[in-house]
Amino acid sequence: MINGYELMVSQLIQRRHELDISQEELSFRIGCAKSLIHKWEQYKRVPSGFMLGCWVEALGLEIKVHIKEDEGGQASLM
Repeated sequence: MINGYELMVSQLIQRRHELDISQEELSFRIGCAKSLIHKWEQYKRVPSGFMLGCWVEALGLEIKVHIKEDEGGQASLM
């Protein structure tokens, strides 16, 4: 089962591919090393909150927070 972080990263990777942006171009937009993008996308490193925000912004996305619902449609507090 994929967790929330893995789902978010997979969506960021998908968006990068949709925009036809290389890891090198993304690293330039964010202002970090290309190797760091690779490590984030391979789940070898976790970006800081600030760098995650930069990653999202560089891909023209925004972060939204909402209450997670369980399978029965009920709000789930963890």
